[in-house]
Amino acid sequence: MSYYIDSSSIVDEQAIIEDGVYIGPYCHIKKNVRIMRNSYLTHCIVEENTIIYPSVVIGTEPQDKSFKNELSFVKIGKNNIIRELTCIHRAVGENQYTTIGDNNFIMSQVHIGHNCTIGNNTVISSLAGLAGYTFIDDFVILGGMTGIHQKVRIGKYTIIGGLTKIYQDIPPFMMVDGNPPKVIGINHIGMKRNNFSPKQIDLAKKIYKIIYKQKLSIKSIIEKLEELKNTLTDSALQEITKIFLQFLKSETLRGINIR
Repeated sequence: MSYYIDSSSIVDEQAIIEDGVYIGPYCHIKKNVRIMRNSYLTHCIVEENTIIYPSVVIGTEPQDKSFKNELSFVKIGKNNIIRELTCIHRAVGENQYTTIGDNNFIMSQVHIGHNCTIGNNTVISSLAGLAGYTFIDDFVILGGMTGIHQKVRIGKYTIIGGLTKIYQDIPPFMMVDGNPPKVIGINHIGMKRNNFSPKQIDLAKKIYKIIYKQKLSIKSIIEKLEELKNTLTDSALQEITKIFLQFLKSETLRGINIR
């Protein structure tokens, strides 16, 4: 068996390292990680039970002219699947991270740029490209060849259709398709699959209409949702409005798509 592990890296004895793998400086590979042939890792932490398929590249220098060879990293959580030829760049900024959470399915030839944050339980389909500082929240699905502009946020449980270019933030629970991108409704199938009740799905539909049918400002949308939340006594329904409000109140660098 032929592979390389840099002396500064730590590889658990229960990790499986295949032929041709290069593990460069400052890596920490936890137990039951499997790294398949000809993958290249450097400056990264890979947590337990993640599987990295052949010819994946993780932790190389970011594609950013401001990068000055500072010490930065990629952090990958537990139980991820990262398929062939995917590239995940380390962060810009001293001791900064590009971060992948747990239980994500990242398909072949995906590019995840510097300083991106990916949550948990996402699906990122083949040939999707995520520019720097992108934020993808939990349970998001990105279709094949989706392009995400730098500094865009995608809210929880949203689904983006293949070949869609996203250049503004997309709120939670939405379904988006087309170029230019259009929010066409809520991700009701995704909500059903994740065990949301019919009442929660109906509430998400109602909030979709407030955001996309009434032509309100962000400020007015937030006010309406606060009023709506105060009328709800069911904690499960309050949770839906809470997810929306948290997203709408958080800082946006690209603006929120509400049209």
